[in-house]
Amino acid sequence: MIKYCGGMLVAMGLVLILAGCASVSVQPGSEVATKAMPQKVYVEGFATSQGDFKVDRTDTDLALFKSNLDVMMRVAITTDLTDRLIPAVAADNSHPWPRENAWLIRGEFTRVNQGSRLLRGVVGFGAGGTKLETRVEVYDLSGDTSRPFLTFATTGGSNAEPGAVTAIATDPLTIAVEAVAGGAGGVAHGLSEDTKRTAREITAQLSDYMYRSGWITEDKWIKPKQYSN
Repeated sequence: MIKYCGGMLVAMGLVLILAGCASVSVQPGSEVATKAMPQKVYVEGFATSQGDFKVDRTDTDLALFKSNLDVMMRVAITTDLTDRLIPAVAADNSHPWPRENAWLIRGEFTRVNQGSRLLRGVVGFGAGGTKLETRVEVYDLSGDTSRPFLTFATTGGSNAEPGAVTAIATDPLTIAVEAVAGGAGGVAHGLSEDTKRTAREITAQLSDYMYRSGWITEDKWIKPKQYSN
């Protein structure tokens, strides 16, 4: 019994360590008031051309990696928004936007570091950690679409590899992202986890804006994790 309890304590401790070593937070930017709660949200692809990518790929492989990461991000955002806040759909970046009661999310990857899965799994505590940072702009398609009414950035990463303690995927976001990751040309596991956390914080930031605007009740409010140095 003592050995069993000791093993359980070690496992629980490992779960807490892993949970504490992976996080994404939001850095607020600018915002102005908009007219009304949108009926839906469109999500464009996230740009990769200006980002700082530290991954083990070059040339064609790097281009494929960036494309797959963009697809994973769009799937994560649309899935999480739809599941927890408001209907959302992925959109073509060249879409001619009509005037309607909807919002448009545009973004870019500013920093992507795939780290080392071996170091995260064997050493942990920050060794080999991933890093995923984005810049996000939100436009109101019912009004002035020449400039975003809401801007913010996300930053975070995974400093431990959650391979030893796993759970069956049951939430829509995890199922959707893992389905994409399975055919995503080797996008690192740590980055796929960061993508899910980033999507959740984007949903939270939109929820926070809606709550402060008086459009949703407190029980629907999702509080974002604010970045602090």
